[in-house]
Amino acid sequence: MTSSSRELRTTLALLAVRKSQWPFERLARELGVDVSLVKFCWRTLLENAWRLYPYRARSKAQHWQPDPSVKAMIALAAYRARPDQTREIAQQYGVSQQDVEHWRHILVLRADRLF
Repeated sequence: MTSSSRELRTTLALLAVRKSQWPFERLARELGVDVSLVKFCWRTLLENAWRLYPYRARSKAQHWQPDPSVKAMIALAAYRARPDQTREIAQQYGVSQQDVEHWRHILVLRADRLF
């Protein structure tokens, strides 16, 4: 798979997260791609996002760390939310705001590895 193809799939998956209110058909229409590609990218992201996050029982600050699947879920929620909502997401999941922002950053930087 070419680098540009991986980049497109990553972009489609992350747009599907960001534009959660848009049906896949609208995303495909807006981006000029087949709807099956958007659905495939979304499924790949959801099924494999946890692989991006290494397991650590405790952080450097010695506080509790969720397992990778929970980190992925928090990162997806943070990606979908507005930047000013990371504090609410952190409170909802009982983690620090810095962790939420860090895991979101990991998702954005490493998502192309999933494809």
